[in-house]
Amino acid sequence: MEELDIKQLWYAYNIKLEKSLQLNHKIIKEMQTQKAEDKISSFRRNQVFGVVVGILWILFLIFLVLQTLNNIYFVTSVGLIALFNIFAVAAYIRHLVMLNQINITDNITMAQQKLAVIQTSLNNVGRILVLQAPLYCTFWYSKQLVAHAGATFWLINLTIVTFFVVVSVYLFRTLTYKNIHKKWVKAFIESFGGKKIIKAMEFLNEIEDYKIESSN
Repeated sequence: MEELDIKQLWYAYNIKLEKSLQLNHKIIKEMQTQKAEDKISSFRRNQVFGVVVGILWILFLIFLVLQTLNNIYFVTSVGLIALFNIFAVAAYIRHLVMLNQINITDNITMAQQKLAVIQTSLNNVGRILVLQAPLYCTFWYSKQLVAHAGATFWLINLTIVTFFVVVSVYLFRTLTYKNIHKKWVKAFIESFGGKKIIKAMEFLNEIEDYKIESSN
């Protein structure tokens, strides 16, 4: 076989190899894109469920408040709990709006940015909801109880309330991404569907890596 024939065969082989690599990159990209979209869809369903359950819970709390307007302690405690949950539902609705604006096939970078915002917001919602814990220790107060409870009762009860205040503030300050190296913090951040967002972002990062590799 002459040298020219060998070069032509080698050139044809390189062309086939390049096409094969491009096809493999395309298939991998499509697979990772589908995985990311599946995780986002699953997270969207979680958020819709959270909105529905949250609205029902808020309506129930409002109903309770309207039925006990004569009890300032119950109204204040349950009313504040309702406000916490209204904040959470509003955040979930915002997440759904942002998810509907994500188009992975058009702009991966923009999708990553929006998912990062949602991820941070989701974690902040969880941290803020923790702060309502002490209110579950005070909703059952009444005027009669406050007027006639003895020192022993208040010593025990205020100790419990103080404990929940301290713990909730500690959790609010600790449950951040700078402490994600702690297993229990990571578990909290990944809860409420946060793990799905993290996985979706990982798939998008892999797509970006494949794009860089294929362009080189």
